Amino acid sequence: MKLKLTLILAAALASGAAVPGFVHWSAAELQGWNAKLAAKMKDNKPLGTDLAKFGNHWSSITRRTVDGQAEVHETVNDVFICEAGEATLIYGGTVKNPKSTGPGETLGEGIVGGQRVVMRPGDIVHIPANLPHQLLVKKEFLYFVTKVRDRAPADPKGFAYWSNANLQAYGPRLKAQLAGKNVATQQLANWNTHSFMLVFRTSDGEAEVHEKQVDYFWILSGAPQVAVGGKALNPRTTASNEIRGSGIEGATTTSMRPGDLAHIPAAVPHQAQTKSDLLYAVLKVTQ
Repeated sequence: MKLKLTLILAAALASGAAVPGFVHWSAAELQGWNAKLAAKMKDNKPLGTDLAKFGNHWSSITRRTVDGQAEVHETVNDVFICEAGEATLIYGGTVKNPKSTGPGETLGEGIVGGQRVVMRPGDIVHIPANLPHQLLVKKEFLYFVTKVRDRAPADPKGFAYWSNANLQAYGPRLKAQLAGKNVATQQLANWNTHSFMLVFRTSDGEAEVHEKQVDYFWILSGAPQVAVGGKALNPRTTASNEIRGSGIEGATTTSMRPGDLAHIPAAVPHQAQTKSDLLYAVLKVTQ
């Protein structure tokens, strides 16, 4: 527990946040890792760095210039967001010459069979635990990774791929569904321990507190302020472990732009504030 708190505090300090566990990564900061990692890479070996760790989930960024090995994580799900470059992701099939590299971890020379998708900037994939996967890279590929640990080996189902164009296309569709309201949502996937959804807003949202869920916000379009911390005003329980309020008192406010990511810890009040159209993706992780 002491180590977990130390890591959370370190991540918060690194981001300049006043709320422990809140981390904001700007699009420029994330893409800036391409040059930083390139300067340190040797012999074309992939290089990555941990950005923050939060117990059952953690985030990192990695740069590759050559094909990766086949990988299987028995109890860990991967969510990739392409930041720069291009790569072909092979998923499924069987691992060629598999070797155990640690508890629940397998590497191999390649994948026999499987399916392929091409990842470009802004694309997202979800790779469920126990599913073989491999990245093939022609020139360079920079990607943000969030890993979510399951409590036990999982059924290797639940692969999902969303292109940036596909995600952006939800904006007009959700706007058409507003019908006098200021928010419309679209659930895209639910994997029990974590889920993925889109939110479209035209004005400030309510204050929210998810007592057992973490939110990752990824801004697709718009320029919101995200208020985090403080105290929810006029709180009311809307579901088990879920609280809503009319606003927040004493919050820390962060400006976000398209391509920015933010990690909002569980049990912390937060509010998306906007005066114009806003589309963002939310990865929810249950703790």
